[in-house]
Amino acid sequence: MLEKGRISARQFMLLVFMYSLGTSIIVNPSLTAYYASMDAWITCIISSIIGVGIVFLLIRVSSMDEKKNLFELMEFALGKFIGKVVILLFLFFMLFLTATNLRQIGDFMTTQIMVDTPIQFIMLLFALTSLYGIKLGLEVIGRSCEIFFPYAIVSLILLLVLVSPEADFTKIKPILEDRASAAFATVIPTLGIPYFELIVFLAIIPYVNAFKKAKKGFYIGTIVASFMILLITLMCLAVLGAEFTGRQVYPTYILGKKISIANFLERIEILVAIAWFFTIFFKITVNFYVLSLGFSHFFKLKNVSTLSTPLSFILIILGLISYPNIIYYQEMIAYYWVFFAATMGLCLPLVILIVGKIRQKKKE
Repeated sequence: MLEKGRISARQFMLLVFMYSLGTSIIVNPSLTAYYASMDAWITCIISSIIGVGIVFLLIRVSSMDEKKNLFELMEFALGKFIGKVVILLFLFFMLFLTATNLRQIGDFMTTQIMVDTPIQFIMLLFALTSLYGIKLGLEVIGRSCEIFFPYAIVSLILLLVLVSPEADFTKIKPILEDRASAAFATVIPTLGIPYFELIVFLAIIPYVNAFKKAKKGFYIGTIVASFMILLITLMCLAVLGAEFTGRQVYPTYILGKKISIANFLERIEILVAIAWFFTIFFKITVNFYVLSLGFSHFFKLKNVSTLSTPLSFILIILGLISYPNIIYYQEMIAYYWVFFAATMGLCLPLVILIVGKIRQKKKE
């Protein structure tokens, strides 16, 4: 095995939670409200139920051989040659996904907080921090997640509690009256972030020291994150309104600006920024780790971090050239990303499971 370190089931669960919230707390409220309007919260419930089904599929794939990571399972199920080709395609997907995450945090920082700072500097800062984590290994990433998880979850809970006096739940009524079919159709693009992306954890789950507890943690992390996404979306609708939420790029951040307690505690939107910094950092780091692990497996290297340094600079360049502007990015997420992600996050594990089971039966 390339990775010698081990993480606990609790650390794995927290990584799943942080990863699932990574871009969802910023992207999903706007995406769902744009299409489903007042019924965006219903979309969140449906997509989370399907998301748990996707986790069930991923666990079935991993259970074929608990000691094999995703890349080893690909070669086991599809054979050496076809497996290598599929691994390469998956690594290109991971390159694009990680570069997109870097661009997302860069756009957010340079448009909302540090408007005079070059986006290249923000992306470089996050890439190098994640690179340092890759160099230190999976154990350090898991322990770091334990340390920073309380800051992220407390920030989100405080946001929801403090903004609740501004909520007007009549804004989400009547339920399923206007564009009722849109609430169900919008489930498709919302599955792309984060549920289809959870396939990356098949590369990490063999390094959890208790596989049975890891499976349980996979479910818990996904369900709790889905519940948090639902609450944030519901609060955006109740405070900002469906139309305003759908028009904004970062409605969750604007939600923080609505906090006003006794005309004294106001505009503490930094709570949203703190939560997103930590969650997006661990999403980038997990993706970056799996990317490095995959390339190390593909080229039969002895160390996961061997190619991580050149990869970090490739990710920055790719993030800059992939999205000319924010409009291009929004169209990509709304219309095309789900099909790209479904190919790797749904079709691929299905193929691995079916072909792998057939091979196992033939051997028996």
